[in-house]
Amino acid sequence: MIDVPRRLRRAILLNDLSLVKRIVRNNPTFLRNPDFGDKSNTSLHLAAKQGFREIAEFLIDAGHEDEGVSRNGDWETPLMLAASSGKADVGVLLVERFPECVPWENKEGMDALMLASRTGTLPLLPPLLHTSPTIISHHDASGNTALHHASAAGELKALRMLLTYGANPLAQNAYSWTPVHYSATQAAEVYFKNLVGEFERQRVELGREKRERERQRLGGVRLVTSEDAMAGMRGGRASLDDGEVLKPPSVEWSPVESRRAMTPTARSEGWFGGNGGRARASSGD
Repeated sequence: MIDVPRRLRRAILLNDLSLVKRIVRNNPTFLRNPDFGDKSNTSLHLAAKQGFREIAEFLIDAGHEDEGVSRNGDWETPLMLAASSGKADVGVLLVERFPECVPWENKEGMDALMLASRTGTLPLLPPLLHTSPTIISHHDASGNTALHHASAAGELKALRMLLTYGANPLAQNAYSWTPVHYSATQAAEVYFKNLVGEFERQRVELGREKRERERQRLGGVRLVTSEDAMAGMRGGRASLDDGEVLKPPSVEWSPVESRRAMTPTARSEGWFGGNGGRARASSGD
């Protein structure tokens, strides 16, 4: 007869909710059921990776994370596995139920936003960014931001969304490379640069409109000198209405066009390292 841990994992992989419920209710001590042969992934890790939302909800309601959000041997949370597997539905559920783990990082310094950007899991990006806005500027152990990962993977829609939320296109990693240097293809690089130019034009236009509105607001107001103020006090005249003058918008970055550098290299395998070549993604063509 198959032992309880293997039966439970098999039931989850089959997406058999009724069987999962029966096994857990008859064997509550096996609820988390870490698989030591698979990075100690728990039941919720497995359900999240497969994208089985109903099973994930049952496990959570049964108390799977009552003692804290589970992490495997690579420090990955179920949310990270959902993001890296492109399972947006269960990922959104995990963000809603465990918002505190959104900015957490795995052993490589990657958070859920980087993983979701790399896999192009677009529906998961807004919940992550709304829950933890500062995550947009996080970087991994090599200094790569979510924008670096989206660029290297050729996920052009993710690029646009990240820029919309304020990602810095000039952010440099530990090797002084910006996201555009990791463009998966020449076409993706051109698209990226055009996209940055578009957002810069919008930023400048919004600043111009803001200054124009402020000029119009102050256009009919006469400046008051010290003598006018004293005269107003003596004559009982009303002084100027207090109005907050808007400060001009600050420039956080500017899409300065630079000469295309040689292909970046890094020390580790993966998107940014290995044999010195730049990662390419066929989806970006």
